[in-house]
Amino acid sequence: MKKFLIFFFVFVLISFSEEVFNLDECIKIAIENNLKLKISQDKIDSAYYQKEIAGKYKLPTFSTSFNYTHLGDNEGFVFNGIPMKFTEDNIFSLKFTLSQPIFTGWKIEKTYEISKENYEKTKIDFENELSNLIFDVEKAYYNILKIKKNLETGLKYKENLEKHLSDAKKLFQEGIVTKLDILKTEVALKNAETRIIEIENYLKTAKANLNFLLGKSPDHEFEIEDILEVKEEKKDYQWWKEMSLKERSEIKSMEKLISIYEKNIDIEKSNLYPQIYFFFNYNIERGSQTSVGKWDTNWNTGFLLSYDIWNWGQTKDKIRKAEIEKEEIKKQFELIKNSIEIEVKNAYLNFLLAENKIEESKKQIELAEENFRVANLLYNEGLATNTDVIDAITALTDAKNNYYNSLYEYKISYSQLLKASGILK
Repeated sequence: MKKFLIFFFVFVLISFSEEVFNLDECIKIAIENNLKLKISQDKIDSAYYQKEIAGKYKLPTFSTSFNYTHLGDNEGFVFNGIPMKFTEDNIFSLKFTLSQPIFTGWKIEKTYEISKENYEKTKIDFENELSNLIFDVEKAYYNILKIKKNLETGLKYKENLEKHLSDAKKLFQEGIVTKLDILKTEVALKNAETRIIEIENYLKTAKANLNFLLGKSPDHEFEIEDILEVKEEKKDYQWWKEMSLKERSEIKSMEKLISIYEKNIDIEKSNLYPQIYFFFNYNIERGSQTSVGKWDTNWNTGFLLSYDIWNWGQTKDKIRKAEIEKEEIKKQFELIKNSIEIEVKNAYLNFLLAENKIEESKKQIELAEENFRVANLLYNEGLATNTDVIDAITALTDAKNNYYNSLYEYKISYSQLLKASGILK
């Protein structure tokens, strides 16, 4: 009794130590741990600080510089017998500078607008990575469920073959069937055992794939909750298409990118205008021509204007280059919209097909179960062959596999449709 209790508590402890996830928990863990998503978040943070930097270009800057110079051959000259030097051997200069851009042809303003657009674009790209991750998790989750169901049907297939082998041996002893029936069944049973091992390996690989998405070790052990068949709300193709053109992150991202390229043109055009800056300098120096033997202060202020009078048409070429790049992006945008429409169309048709397969596979199971029942009865009466029974067992197993495959493919196809329409978030 004592040993039994110890075994019982150990079994309970092991059972409860294994994690069991549902789909929502898997998605949450993946969002928290996935490295690709963290990289996308880092890009958002980087774009934010670039926006902050660009926003400060229009503000005044205050800087300082210090210069020390030692003159090695500063011999000077003699005037009326008195040695004199224009400067001391050691010259010190401390400079404070205030600079304020006044007009830059709107270059600073457009640079800031680009940084804001890029910041928004990185957030949109993050949403795209998030959508891809959620779909990958859902697909991996449903694949595990599908493989587990295939394993269940494989074990049931083996069980039915074992029962049939037992019946065949009894009939052989009675002289109703030949040794060949037993050998054929044993071969089928061996094939079933090999198939079970293959499915178990597929299951390990599928779990390792989900572990990767969750940011966990490939060997991390867990179980997942099954998802019962749920009929999704049906909408027509036009609704999905309109949603995709409105919600797909790739479209939003390209719209931001086109806006950025338009502002790049404005930046190149800013070189057609003069660049005007206000400046103020305050100097503290000693040892120069104006401050020999003493510390002296002076200041100056003014405006700095620069303008490219002639640069061999570089500005014009840069503007044209920026315009061509914008047109290229607009053409890419049209290609993306066309590819999205095709993706939505394919996803929609696959979803409808998967839905029909569920109903079809249900009928196949009913037919296969009846065929299996009749084949067993006829075989025991000597009216059916061993091959008929094995074929019936195989057909029933295939029918169940088809049902579970179609069920989880239905779930995957719906997730694919949501992703293609930009609403899987």
